[in-house]
Parts: sequence; structure tokens; C-alpha cells
Amino acid sequence: MIRRPTSHQLRRSARCIIVKLERQPVATSLRIPHLPKENLCLAVLVTLFILCTPRVVVAQTVKQLVADACYNARQQLEHETLWSSRVQRRAKGHVYLEEEIETVDGPVRRLISVDGREPSPSERKVDDERLRRLAENPNVQRSWKQNQETDERKFGTLLQEIPDVFLFIDQGTQDGMERIAFRPNPSRAPKTYEERVLHALSGFIVVNLEETRLAGLSATLEQQVDFGYGVIGRLDKGGSINITRVRVSPGVWKTASFKIDMAGRIALFKTISRQQDETRDNFQPIDSHTTIDAALRQLTAANQVP
Repeated sequence: MIRRPTSHQLRRSARCIIVKLERQPVATSLRIPHLPKENLCLAVLVTLFILCTPRVVVAQTVKQLVADACYNARQQLEHETLWSSRVQRRAKGHVYLEEEIETVDGPVRRLISVDGREPSPSERKVDDERLRRLAENPNVQRSWKQNQETDERKFGTLLQEIPDVFLFIDQGTQDGMERIAFRPNPSRAPKTYEERVLHALSGFIVVNLEETRLAGLSATLEQQVDFGYGVIGRLDKGGSINITRVRVSPGVWKTASFKIDMAGRIALFKTISRQQDETRDNFQPIDSHTTIDAALRQLTAANQVP
């Protein structure tokens, strides 16, 4: 019985044949050890198709993969579920470990440790006071939630633009992840401040092939971005963004690490700063109707000293 090769096997074999064709005379016989003999003719046909087809066809295939991954990410933004997690935040030379519970009115956090040690009495007092103010005036958090939703809409719009803003180059598959290099598309003129920043980025996108989800982004500003000829603000060349997403349940992906390091004088998002470094783990699903009061009670009970 002849076993049909997968698309990834055919592509790897086709790449191998192409490399050998480039390095050896045409009359040289090619030996492909990783493909059964029964499938060799099929691989050669695929190779000839790739060689005779303009590169734009391959690029469009990668572009469609990115477009589908961006679409799925936008869909999850519109149907977000609530989760608790452990957050490690780096700020001002310190490492803060916090427990976070997402609520219908935004996330609530409680301090667990500072630089790997128990919070000092003064640090614990400051954190307790912050939570007390939140309990007395939850509208502050609701306002933050509204700003976050505004940022999510902006982010969703940017995701929609990604397939057209960038040119993509397939870098290969490993462990079910497709690594795709991208650079600005010179034929696309950015329309908004956010798109101008997006258009100045180059880097890599990682797509999970099983669920067609964005699993990672690593990008660098290749040029300075001026707003209003620099009068309104600017973002300096060399700034970077690194994001890693993980699957926490079927069809649900969460940000496991988020690091942004930008120098400049303008804020594009209300809830995302130009200097931010966070990692998350221990994701747990929680009730979709969890309120701020319920989260505060849970965090307080979990951190009470017996």
C-alpha cells in the first residue's frame, strides 16, 4: 500500500531537490533518502511546479496563512473568556510576582513577592491600600476596562491590516509552528499613526499550524517614526516588540509573554506603555460572570496568613 506524503513532507523534499538542482549539474542523479521511492515522482512534479511558478504564488499562500491566523485572533478578541494567572512583571529594576484574576470589569491583581521575597510590611500596606481603594471605587477599574476595550479594537484593526501592510517570506516549519519573516510592503501607504508604526516594523511571525493561531511576534522598528513632522511625537529607530502566545484550551490562546521597549514621545494605546515587560503562566479558567468584588474576596482569602 502506497502511503501518501503530507504537504510538509513534500515541501521539505521539494526544497531539498531545489537545493541539489542549484548545487549540482542537471545530469547528476538526485537521491532523496527521506522520501519513499513510490512518492519520488510526485515530489519531483511538485518541485518542477515550484520552479516554474512565480514566487508570488508561494508568497500568497503564506499571506493567506497569516491572514487566517489574524482573523482567528480577532475572533477571540470578540469572544474573550475570563482567566486567572500568575504574572511576573519587571519594572524599575525590580521583579514583581502577582496573582491576577480577570473580571467583567477588568483584571484585579494582588502582590505575591518582590524580587523573589515576601513583600515587606510597607510594600504589603501599599498593595492593600490599592485594593481597598479599588473595592470602594470600582469605577476606576471599569474606566480602565473601557480603555482596554478601545485598545483591543485598535489591535483588532491592526491585525486586519497585517496581511496587506507586510511582505512575507516563509522560513520553514518546526514543531508544528510556521516561522514567517516579514518586512514593510512598499506599495502600502499607512493611513493612521498605528499603521505608520506597524509599517516601520520588520521581524518574524510564528503561526501554530494545528489551530492557525498567532503564536509569536518579534519585531524591530527599522526607522524612526515621526508624528506631525516630529512636533506631535516620535518613536525612535531600534525599538522592539516581543510577544508569545500559548494555547490554554482548545481554540483559546493567551499572551504568555509581552515585552515592548520603545523610546519616544507618544502613546498609541491607553493601557499599553512604551516600556513593558510581563510574563504569565498557571492559566486557569474562571466563571465568566466574575465581578471585582468576587475577585477581591478570592485574592484576599488566598493571601490571608493563618
